[in-house]
Amino acid sequence: MSKYEILSIVLGCVAVFVSLTVWFGQRKIQKESNDLQRATSDLAKKQLEILLREEKGKNSARLAFDIFKDGKTYRFRITNISDVAAKDIKLKLLVNKPEDNPLIKSDYDSKFPVPTLSPGASVTLIAAIHLGSPTAYNAVLSWVNPDGAQIEETTYAAL
Repeated sequence: MSKYEILSIVLGCVAVFVSLTVWFGQRKIQKESNDLQRATSDLAKKQLEILLREEKGKNSARLAFDIFKDGKTYRFRITNISDVAAKDIKLKLLVNKPEDNPLIKSDYDSKFPVPTLSPGASVTLIAAIHLGSPTAYNAVLSWVNPDGAQIEETTYAAL
C-alpha cells in the first residue's frame, strides 16, 4: 500500500467517526424535540380542558351557603356567586334529630323555593339557634341552571 492509500483510509475512518458522532448527537436532539412536542401537546390539551370547564362554568350558577349573626339573631344566607341566575332554589338542612333543625317553618315556606336568584343576590332565613343547637350545619342546595340542568350540591356552614 502506498502512502496515499493509507492516508485515504485514515481520512475515511476519521470521516466515519465524525459522521457517527454527529448522527448520535442528532438522534439525541431529535428525541428531546419529540419530548418537548409531547409536553406542548399535553399542555395544549390541559388548556383546552380548562377553557371548556370555564365556558361551562360561565353558564352554570354557583351558590354559597353560610350562617351569620344579625344583631341578636342568627340567619342562614344563600348567595348567588356566579354570573348567571339560578332558578327554583331549594334548601334542606341535614340534621341528626328533627328538634335540631333551626329553620322556622313559616319563614322557610314563605321564601322557598326561590323562583329566581340573580347574580350577587342573596336570600336569608331566620335560624332559631339556642344554647343546645349544633354550631355547624350540613345542607343540600338544589337549583336549576339557565340551560335547564338540575344541580344538587352538599355544603357546610359553621358559626
